[in-house]
Amino acid sequence: MKTNQLQNLKAIPASYGVKKLGPKEGRTIEVGGARLTWKARGEDTGYTNSIYEMDLPPGKGIPTHSHPYVEVFYVITGHTDFLRISEEGQEEWVRCGAGETLIVPANALHAFHNRTDKPTRFLSSSNYYHEVSLEKYGRAVDINAPLSPDKETH
Repeated sequence: MKTNQLQNLKAIPASYGVKKLGPKEGRTIEVGGARLTWKARGEDTGYTNSIYEMDLPPGKGIPTHSHPYVEVFYVITGHTDFLRISEEGQEEWVRCGAGETLIVPANALHAFHNRTDKPTRFLSSSNYYHEVSLEKYGRAVDINAPLSPDKETH
């Protein structure tokens, strides 16, 4: 090991805290008829933010809701339709495809649905409190188990 690397280790402690998650790894929950897998949780980020990955089958989605924090969506594959509502109460669906990002401000009404005939996958990033609320209403499931038919949303 080089001298300056050893000096850096004295100032910045070495750690095995660097974490890697592969595909289908992470805690998976089902909420609102959809399934998400945590890729970064509060305990991993000093309780500052959380990221989940969602594989959303055709016809599935989460109904209109809001929360007091920002949420950012990044579509990986497929197309996801996001609902936004203007100050006049007008609904507009915004379709996002692979590589596109949608930013939902704090307290903004929004929803998302896969209104195509193919699966879609996206990441959602928000603060730790989003994780807490989703965990409160979701239930832990095996990522490979079929979705509950009685909890489907359209």
